[in-house]
Amino acid sequence: MRFRLFILVLLTACAFAQETLKVSVANNVALVPIRVNGRSLLFVLDTGSERSAIDTALATLLGLKSVGDVKILRNYRVQETSIAEVGSLGIGKHVFEHTLLTVVNMEAASRALGVNVDGVLGNDILGELSFKLNYSKRELVLGPQSRLGSLAAPIDLRRSGDQFFVPVQMMSLPGELLLDTGTNSTNLSWETWQQLSQRWTPASIIDGVVRAGVPTPAAFLICLPTLLVGSVTMANQVVRIQRPVEAGAFSTEQFAGILGSEILREFEITFDLKHDRIFLKKDSHFRLDSVRYTTIGIQFARNSQGEYSVMSVWKNSPADDAGVMIGDQIKTINGEPAAAMSTEQVSGRLHGAEGTHVNLTIQRDGKSSALTLRTRQLLCGHTSENRAEAK
Repeated sequence: MRFRLFILVLLTACAFAQETLKVSVANNVALVPIRVNGRSLLFVLDTGSERSAIDTALATLLGLKSVGDVKILRNYRVQETSIAEVGSLGIGKHVFEHTLLTVVNMEAASRALGVNVDGVLGNDILGELSFKLNYSKRELVLGPQSRLGSLAAPIDLRRSGDQFFVPVQMMSLPGELLLDTGTNSTNLSWETWQQLSQRWTPASIIDGVVRAGVPTPAAFLICLPTLLVGSVTMANQVVRIQRPVEAGAFSTEQFAGILGSEILREFEITFDLKHDRIFLKKDSHFRLDSVRYTTIGIQFARNSQGEYSVMSVWKNSPADDAGVMIGDQIKTINGEPAAAMSTEQVSGRLHGAEGTHVNLTIQRDGKSSALTLRTRQLLCGHTSENRAEAK
């Protein structure tokens, strides 16, 4: 009897304990270590996804069998896919038995993040947990809300199915953006931009921005002078404007856009999705990347052969002026082989204080050429970056 009582007390204590997991952060997106059927994997922490998912090739390797089909509304498409059941999915000490996972191809996500991604941890799992995420510390703390430390004022979310929308104000335009930790940028819909542009005109934009994965019309970047998230005011925030698309959430008028991790990473965030709320506390360890938009102006991706190629060239950028083209292969950067570098290392060498020399060797149609470019501040560089909002 005494032994049984001890076990009961021990289990009760464990239920109220907190635990800290180390996470990876790639391109501002948090990757969480999990276990599927006892196998250690790395999943994107994605509050923009209603369902958790596993990579198609990995599902085959693990011998997972389809138990049905489903249609999923994505940001830019409607995806038809299958569902597989796993015996167990574990995150820290939490284990979920007989979990259903959608089966999706994670190849594009892996290329965009520069690391191998095994799947997505969505709100079907995250909604059952209370947790705190700190990007700069690379920590995910699981436990009862009472054990997660001091909290800022809560932000009440609007729930739609298993998705959550955050109240925001862009300049004087109110709206709701999808809470999406799985996307590294904040994206506004074309309808939202039409309303915003009637009130305010940015002094400059970056055009020609593309996304990995499903092709969409090229977007552009602007610098918002003020963005109110809940009760927190943020200054000079870069957001992406998506031109009209034909499918997915962004094709509907009522969808204003998504609040991504490039903004969320500035906070220590406590998630209480079961009660439709989050807590945002400014992260004292966060350090703004002062040269985030002081660059030569390209986007790149790594292919299956380990080579880096140009995905887009931003209009009126140093790369555009130098004649860099989409599809060019990046062979060397400042004399070093690009293929030997990580995605973060390549990105770091393409940014720098304004006027920094960047020497590239690019290959096009089998011919190599050497280019010398200088970085330039393209956005959010000065207090006069944006014109005052019209009265």
